Amino acid sequence: MKFRFLLFLLSLFLCACAAAQSTHSTSYNGENTKLSIFAGEQVYVEIAIQNNMIVGLKKVSNITNPSSTLTFNFMKGDNGKSMTLSVKNPLASSLKYHIDMVDYKGRLYNTSSCPVLAGLSGYEYWPHLIPEIRITNFHFASEMENVCIY
Repeated sequence: MKFRFLLFLLSLFLCACAAAQSTHSTSYNGENTKLSIFAGEQVYVEIAIQNNMIVGLKKVSNITNPSSTLTFNFMKGDNGKSMTLSVKNPLASSLKYHIDMVDYKGRLYNTSSCPVLAGLSGYEYWPHLIPEIRITNFHFASEMENVCIY
């Protein structure tokens, strides 16, 4: 229990999340550029990179390319009233994306997200239930995106 509380505090500290607009946008030709993840779901996404740019995303059922496959876990908290997203980034660069929360009527709400550092995992926490999130605009984090923003 102590560990979860410390993890929660760490995620709040790391996510001094300002609702600022990202200035970095990247277009790419990959399939599944919009990733939907439902509560309780684990998702694997292979990333294709060319010239240090993300050029494709592909949702896969298992990890066959560990060095280029992201792992997303979107789970309810122990109290059943909160949500946590964990993202494992095996790439050699920090990753950034936009997250929209989706309510039960399908309406989207922007939320901030923190960059996931190269070779590490990142965590997002919300103190309320979210049935679905949509993740878009996958790109490598710029110098200006080293904070938690949309």
